Amino acid sequence: MRPLLLLICCTLVALRPAHAQLLDSIARFAQEPPRVVARLDMRGSFISNSNVRFVGAKLALEHARRFQYGLGYSFLLSPVEQVLRIDGVERTGRLHMGYVAAHVDYAFYQRGPWEVRIPLQVGFGHGSVIYTDGEGANRTWRRSGLVVYEPAMTVQYRFARYFGIGAGWGYRLVGLTREGLGERLTAPIYILGLRVFFGDIWRDMRQGEE
Repeated sequence: MRPLLLLICCTLVALRPAHAQLLDSIARFAQEPPRVVARLDMRGSFISNSNVRFVGAKLALEHARRFQYGLGYSFLLSPVEQVLRIDGVERTGRLHMGYVAAHVDYAFYQRGPWEVRIPLQVGFGHGSVIYTDGEGANRTWRRSGLVVYEPAMTVQYRFARYFGIGAGWGYRLVGLTREGLGERLTAPIYILGLRVFFGDIWRDMRQGEE
């Protein structure tokens, strides 16, 4: 938990010179009427020596297309396995990981089809390592609560009304509330892919029906 608190403190210190200007901008955007934004995203990362994918679903309120805040859920999609020795017998352990996160997302640059955003999320969840015993039943080898801190930066180019391409990078710092899970969970994250603006599609469909 100490590295997690240290990184949060360092982030706050680094942002302190621009703190007042940032709050003024957010306060100005927050005066605009909010709209509901639903998002699905996939983030690449690493666990120990494995390249993995996380999937997240988010629901947020967005003001002036610049400032978002909301809640979401992310979980580990890729299989991550490790060899366990249980009562002298080797078993294959599978990592499960998921967490609920509060997030904020600020677009500090918007010009034409280009957009640069700073997303930040802090989450709480659980992780466990599951194995199958000799009778075919699933057993839990280890389980722990998780605290997750993920700052990042993303760049997006919108090439059509409903589509855009984006890339991003950041870092995932994980603190465990109990014993370790046998894997290194703290690692860089990266984002690369196609974005579909479902909110705009839904609004246009509703307007067409009126």
